[in-house]
Amino acid sequence: MFLLWTFLARIAIYVSCMSYPLKIKIGDRNYDIEYKVSFKRTSSARIKKDKVVIRLSRFVFGRAKDEMIEKFLKWAVKRLKKVEVTDFVNPEYENAKSITTHNKVYELKVIIENRSDSRAKLKNGFVIEIRLPEKLSKKQQSEKTKALSQKIIMEDQKAYLQEVISELNQMYFKEKINSARFKRTESRFGSLSVSRNVNISYRLLFAPREVFRYVCVHELAHLKQFNHSKRFWAVVEEACPDYKVHEKWLRKNGLNLG
Repeated sequence: MFLLWTFLARIAIYVSCMSYPLKIKIGDRNYDIEYKVSFKRTSSARIKKDKVVIRLSRFVFGRAKDEMIEKFLKWAVKRLKKVEVTDFVNPEYENAKSITTHNKVYELKVIIENRSDSRAKLKNGFVIEIRLPEKLSKKQQSEKTKALSQKIIMEDQKAYLQEVISELNQMYFKEKINSARFKRTESRFGSLSVSRNVNISYRLLFAPREVFRYVCVHELAHLKQFNHSKRFWAVVEEACPDYKVHEKWLRKNGLNLG
């Protein structure tokens, strides 16, 4: 019964939102708007790359829902107008496209053929060759190409990350580190585990090098202060005096990065 109610609620939200905007245009960029049902009593909105996701509580309807959506759309427009798109080039995961990181330009080669599985490998150090089953839909091929490309690049760029982390650690922190690796994260740019594992978002490979290094410094600073206290920011500033500039860049551009 609950599953039936969930299904009907989602249909109701979808139908009722058809009269609301489905896109936001800021300059030359178009951002899709996706409406979802939330079974909580609160509604929320977030921006995820080129999409605005609005979660509407099932308890909100009528005029209250109209006002809620209007408020979220105004917030999204204000937030997106602050985004700068000239400081970086996002990767395009399509056949014959190039993917540029800090230290390498990858060429993407996608082959669609009669096979049962998907395979990817790095050839000659810079060519990402991906073989996909022809039975996959265009959407599935696109998703698989992106996922496999990211996996190859993260593995290939591991040594680069470890080199940067080691350099910064020796220069400013001199702490013990267990590991350093890239992760496919959307909500944060980096993290440090209690086991001293440094995790950096793969997306930062497409940010300016100085911003990437700042995030590495930020996470390494947590080795000395596992919080965001004044002492923590003092440690960050000692290693990266311009950290506020990089924080501002991330706030403005992080929504569309990677």
